Amino acid sequence: MLINKILKEIETFTQVIIDIGLSVEERWPIRNGVKIIWQNMEDISTALKKIPYEEKYYKLYDKHNYNIKMLDGALIQLLYEFNQKGNSLISHRLAFFPSPSVKRYDSEPEEYEKNYFGSSEFHDLIEKNTTAFPIRFDYCKSSKLFKEINHPYSHVHFGEYEYCRIPVASPLTPNQFFSFIIRNFYNYAIREKGLVLANSRFQFDFQTITDNEKKILHFSYL
Repeated sequence: MLINKILKEIETFTQVIIDIGLSVEERWPIRNGVKIIWQNMEDISTALKKIPYEEKYYKLYDKHNYNIKMLDGALIQLLYEFNQKGNSLISHRLAFFPSPSVKRYDSEPEEYEKNYFGSSEFHDLIEKNTTAFPIRFDYCKSSKLFKEINHPYSHVHFGEYEYCRIPVASPLTPNQFFSFIIRNFYNYAIREKGLVLANSRFQFDFQTITDNEKKILHFSYL
């Protein structure tokens, strides 16, 4: 059953991030009917609309509303919804919220290695040369929301720009999403700590991108 495969992938990669020492707190994924959420999830999406990014981040942080809190304070969320049989994807929301007030891990990896002692907090280093930049991969099967190019079925948001929706060829599996985050924002763990990122064991067997969306800059996973 597809829903169980997705749940297992989130569990497996969560353990990988723990083992490599990049996670300081986890909310393990669970099945809630046809949805995959995290333990003790609280839906505060309405309260997060139209507020500054820093305020949004700390609301999520204070409520422990995430799958994983990374060593540098970044928060990772993975939400999936399926049909009643659990074999067809309806939607997903995969988000990365970097801390707005501390240095990114890849900017000072050796400093983190030196100063982190395994507590639930992260070392307080003020950022100097990088900017907190949230990223969110969305997918929704609903044709009511779809607008070619302007609101693709599958798309990625960069920052908090309302109309920044870059087409993505298909929905992402947890492994594809986690690999994208680790490779681009925690590359030190690959280069120096020997973390090996395996290819996804499976991909969604359909594409949602249209011919016109392929003619503009887009994301594709072959």
